[in-house]
Amino acid sequence: MRGVSRYIKKFGRIGFALGPSEDRGFAIWAGYDIHGVSGDLTDLDLINVDGWSETELAARGVKSFVQVSPTDAEMYAKLGIERK
Repeated sequence: MRGVSRYIKKFGRIGFALGPSEDRGFAIWAGYDIHGVSGDLTDLDLINVDGWSETELAARGVKSFVQVSPTDAEMYAKLGIERK
């Protein structure tokens, strides 16, 4: 069984700023520690950040990672990851 790989995903236009820029949305980055998956998942908009420094993650505002268990079929489906 594969170990855990760390990924981030950008979610755009999730909210709206107040004031004169209210027509512009903002984006956030979410972090995931995904068990049993490794490699390139950029086609799912997931960027592998194994080996990235805290500074690189902080530049995107990522401070924590959600643990995605191998038994969490719902989360795998939400992320678009097919289980084998």
